[in-house]
Amino acid sequence: MITFFRKIRRKLLSEHKFSKYLAYATGEIILVVIGILIALSINNWNLVQQDRKVEKANLLALQKEFLQNRTILQEVVQLNSQNIIGAEKMIQSFGYEYKDTISEQTMAIYAAESFGSEINFAPETGVLTEILSSGELKLIQNDELKHKLAGFNSKLDKIEQQEREVYEYRMMGIDYMMHEGNLEKAYVDLGVREEYINTAFANTGNRSMLNSLPFLNQLVLYQASAQVTSIRFYHPLDKEIEIVLELISDRLAEL
Repeated sequence: MITFFRKIRRKLLSEHKFSKYLAYATGEIILVVIGILIALSINNWNLVQQDRKVEKANLLALQKEFLQNRTILQEVVQLNSQNIIGAEKMIQSFGYEYKDTISEQTMAIYAAESFGSEINFAPETGVLTEILSSGELKLIQNDELKHKLAGFNSKLDKIEQQEREVYEYRMMGIDYMMHEGNLEKAYVDLGVREEYINTAFANTGNRSMLNSLPFLNQLVLYQASAQVTSIRFYHPLDKEIEIVLELISDRLAEL
């Protein structure tokens, strides 16, 4: 094709037909430009298609990760709720109608329900981290979704900080029981130990802690901190995950 065009140009020049040569040369340039533009358009289309494939793959991976994290969060919420209920039972035990009649076994059960489980929301973030670090977040064609994904880790940091506060109050309660209670008796009542050893502390139980105002205050702080964690952190995060999943689903439907 190039040889063919070259022959035409030479013929026009040899015949001194400069006006026709210029018109022909201009037309040839236009054809070349059009060819380049078509090639660029095809290349751009291919790049866009490749970006959409990457976007879809990332969205599917994010969808799986966020669904898993929502399940994990709901389990942690349930565990935290059990701690709150256990602490409430322990607090109620301080009432005059209970503290003189409550059994050592019941005290042990309430203590286990209050302090036996540590709350720790540990989500999977590998997919999100990879997308953020690789710069592929920009490929997602939904501004609201991009904004929520970009700020998701900061929400996790705040939750981790709040959980540390709950953990500190929990350890304060356990520490108080270690110094003022009888853990061996509690473990026997809970079935952790099979037999109680008759020691000099045989008459020391855990009901005496119900006469301690510092222990009551610690329980109230622990329960309040756990409630704040659910109300102000876990529940909003659950809603945030729900929105993210809806946005992902909507975007996938467009692809």
